[in-house]
Amino acid sequence: MKINKLLLYLLVAVAMVLPLASGCINKSPIDQAVICKAVSRAGEPLMVADNLTPDVKTIYCSVKLAAVQPKSMVKAEWYVVKSAEAGLTDTMIGAGTVAAEAPYVVCSFTRSEVLLPRGDYQVKLYFDDKFVHSVPFQVQGEPAASAVTLSEATMCSSISPLAGKAVSSNNIFPNDASIIFCSVKVSGADFSDQVKARWTYLSGELTGVKDRKIAESTVKVEGREYISFSFGPKEGQPFPMGDYSLVLYVDDRELVNLPFAVVAPADIKGPYVGEIAVYAYKDKEKKEVIATGSFPVDTSDIIFRAKIYNAPPETQMSLQWIIVRSDEAGVDNYLMKEDKYTINGTDVLAVMLTRGKDKFVKGDYVVKLLLNGQEKAIVPFKVQ
Repeated sequence: MKINKLLLYLLVAVAMVLPLASGCINKSPIDQAVICKAVSRAGEPLMVADNLTPDVKTIYCSVKLAAVQPKSMVKAEWYVVKSAEAGLTDTMIGAGTVAAEAPYVVCSFTRSEVLLPRGDYQVKLYFDDKFVHSVPFQVQGEPAASAVTLSEATMCSSISPLAGKAVSSNNIFPNDASIIFCSVKVSGADFSDQVKARWTYLSGELTGVKDRKIAESTVKVEGREYISFSFGPKEGQPFPMGDYSLVLYVDDRELVNLPFAVVAPADIKGPYVGEIAVYAYKDKEKKEVIATGSFPVDTSDIIFRAKIYNAPPETQMSLQWIIVRSDEAGVDNYLMKEDKYTINGTDVLAVMLTRGKDKFVKGDYVVKLLLNGQEKAIVPFKVQ
């Protein structure tokens, strides 16, 4: 009878030990994994959400480990499980690996400029390349309205390097132009917000070519009030003549659509002003150009250059050099110099403001171009 009791005790002891041992062997290295829109400095989940909007920029998966194991790695694979909108099924869209060196580790996925398609998603988690856990989530609803607004969008042939604004506004350009610009005012933007520009050739002299995207670029706002985009022809070739459009996007929302045309120079109604620049030479050999819109006080000459197309006979041109404000000289809106010319047809003009014996005074300047008394362009610059 004693033997039977002893055997019973041993069997009970074994029965208690086996589940414990089994539990230790099978214990998951990941205690918890949560989808969220932010994490703490320690990696803990903040703004937990399993239903996100298409404009979410970064999705986080906060992973709580059963134990810190610095030599081990946690890998995350991000999948679109199913999206009818994008026609995707079980498609991996991103992956990343982090060391298991803290109680919480963070895996993240950051989308491109394109909004996420609506549908079902999941992140698959691996510990030392062994699958452990998956976390499902959804992308649904509408993107939040962006606070960014665009205004004063203008096509032009010249940009003020000082202000980023258009020097003059045009929606028709000669096909021998070297570059075409767009200037736009941005409001309500963060430093990292971006504006995308898409240039499209709609139709024209290129046979069989219609609605073709010819260029696309993105510019970060970075605190500027005005930003600009530019597009040039292939090297050594003119722009193809025809109708074009430039569309500006913020978060893939179309905010501005600017049509413009490229024509033969002879077809432009004159007088037309293009390719305006104010610059100076940095060295006496005139090899290095200052084109920033800001010039040292000891600059010898500041040069205004423009190309005038199809000016009618006896067109009167006036170029006014004005000190807008100079605390050093104690003047405001002071006309330093006015150059007057009679022009005909198409010509490239280069006019200099020469400092003479004295240095230029520090301050804000503009040069104004008038044709037959009508103001055609204003270019600001500084002397400092």
